[in-house]
Amino acid sequence: MFKLIPTVRGGAVNSSIVFDRYDTVEAAREAIKALIHENQRVTRVMIVDESNGSKFVEWIERS
Repeated sequence: MFKLIPTVRGGAVNSSIVFDRYDTVEAAREAIKALIHENQRVTRVMIVDESNGSKFVEWIERS
């Protein structure tokens, strides 16, 4: 299971996208696209693999 950890400029993000868990990295990437589109304050998002001891997977930045 993968989770998202956003970096936000000037506040916080209250979106169900952040609290959901994703079965694949591809599903997490699609969720990040929606999160960045829906919230202009999100500057980048980290994907973490919870099933592997909360290990870092990748950063996706706003382009």
